[in-house]
Amino acid sequence: MPKTSPGGWGADFAASSSILCLRVSSLMFCSRGMLRPLPSSALLERSGPPRRAAFSLVIVCALLFASAAHGAKRANSLSRQIDAILRVSHAEGGFWGIEVVRLSDGEILYARNSRRLFLPASNMKLFTTAAALSTLGPNFIFKTTVESSAPPDPEGRVPDLTIVGRGDPNLGSRVLPYQFNSAPRIPADQDFANLADQIAAKGVREVTGNLYADDTYYVNEPYGTGWAADDLEWDYGAPITALAFNDNSLQLEIQPAASPGAKARILLDPPDAYYRIVDNVETTPSDNPAKVEVNRFPGSMELDVWGHVPAGSDKVDEGISIQNPPQYIGEMFRMLLDQRGVKVGGHVVVRELSQAEAGRQSALQKAEHRFVLAEHDSLPLREDIKVTLKVSQNLHAEMLLRTMSRVLNNKGSAEDGLNILNNFAQKVGIFPDEVRFADGCGLSRQTLVTPDALIKLLEFMSREPYFQPFYDALPVAGIDGTLGDRFQHSILKGRIHAKTGSMEYVNALSGYMDLPGRRRLAFVIIGNHQPLHWKEATEVVDRIAMEIYRHYARAR
Repeated sequence: MPKTSPGGWGADFAASSSILCLRVSSLMFCSRGMLRPLPSSALLERSGPPRRAAFSLVIVCALLFASAAHGAKRANSLSRQIDAILRVSHAEGGFWGIEVVRLSDGEILYARNSRRLFLPASNMKLFTTAAALSTLGPNFIFKTTVESSAPPDPEGRVPDLTIVGRGDPNLGSRVLPYQFNSAPRIPADQDFANLADQIAAKGVREVTGNLYADDTYYVNEPYGTGWAADDLEWDYGAPITALAFNDNSLQLEIQPAASPGAKARILLDPPDAYYRIVDNVETTPSDNPAKVEVNRFPGSMELDVWGHVPAGSDKVDEGISIQNPPQYIGEMFRMLLDQRGVKVGGHVVVRELSQAEAGRQSALQKAEHRFVLAEHDSLPLREDIKVTLKVSQNLHAEMLLRTMSRVLNNKGSAEDGLNILNNFAQKVGIFPDEVRFADGCGLSRQTLVTPDALIKLLEFMSREPYFQPFYDALPVAGIDGTLGDRFQHSILKGRIHAKTGSMEYVNALSGYMDLPGRRRLAFVIIGNHQPLHWKEATEVVDRIAMEIYRHYARAR
């Protein structure tokens, strides 16, 4: 089935159906517009005498043409409505890719620029999480341990301690299983406090040497290819580490003073002495909008917070990245041990794995005999997939990329993880020129995909045994995740399970739409180079989704 430029799909399909009739004696029409040859003998066996066969072919052609004409009319109507939405919203200057497929038979109902490459933003996470479910399995467990090179002696001394991170992305304040806006946060250091409790319970009273924070499960490459420098100080651009804490981020809380002219109060959550805060935020009259900026030079532990907040307003929250998460964790763990009467005589030392060392690391690890003094097992992978997709957590997607590389190929590198993604895409049926993977989360502007590649992925996943964990992990319209505040008063509430995506000049929504009669569509809507504010662009995407539902809800 041909796909054409915007608005041309229906007409092209109707025209092609008449041509198709000329070859119906040797071809069979299949899903997704593919044509598969049939042996001549097979046609003769089904056709009966030649005269009956000819009459049957006429009937088939007539039905096919009528169906094509009806589908073309509906597709052209939808195209006109989408054009009107883009025109009225002043979004027609952007570049839009849209595709809609009926999952029951794979028929493409509508396509617009579906084979052109787009920046997917966080829609990229669909590929990473799908590949993780396929390769690691929904029940995969992340394990974190605290080890020593020797067991405690009779006086409770050990020569060293090593916290070994193995890619658990959920050591922090998030309550799991994921619950949207319903569960209070736990103390951010609770998981590490539990590890410290286990060590104290083993009778350890002193670490005579160093406390190591072992981050060698991944190659030391803290940022994705093509990430913008401006993103790196914020929580969504947090460094990627195998030993992670609280999404490798802290929350800055800026509270206005009681009266204008006074300095605002700035707090860190979780509280710590890791960063020094320079407070240059003033309280302004209540009619002024809030504006807060954070400056941090690379390698500096000083946060210069400046701007203004209006008196009487709510606090302003800003998520910032932790500069060196393993170092931060080591210092925090040393404090937790000290609170339990376990003294560390040496220093906190971070162990990292360079690209050059990656090939030799597995043999070194196997040669060392370690004594495990404490351990923490994560919930199954299916629970982290919910966080990755519903919250749209960049760090978690990048950690999954590297975990696949470590588990499958014992490498733990982004390059190898991207190779795994490309191999998975081929398994899905995606051609190499349909995707350009540069990272696992979509923050990179070097990552490109076609809408058709996303549709193929959604179709593929709908047939897999691990589809339910994937489907359950997607944000639900009007209910949870990044779709919790969208479609709340719409007939689409609860009918869309889809991944959002947004960054400057990019807005996307890809997933599944449930129609009456237990029918389901896969759909992709991506806007690139659109000049609208993200909120306005989101409204355009939502209106297009609503139009898709309206057009196909009553179709049978």
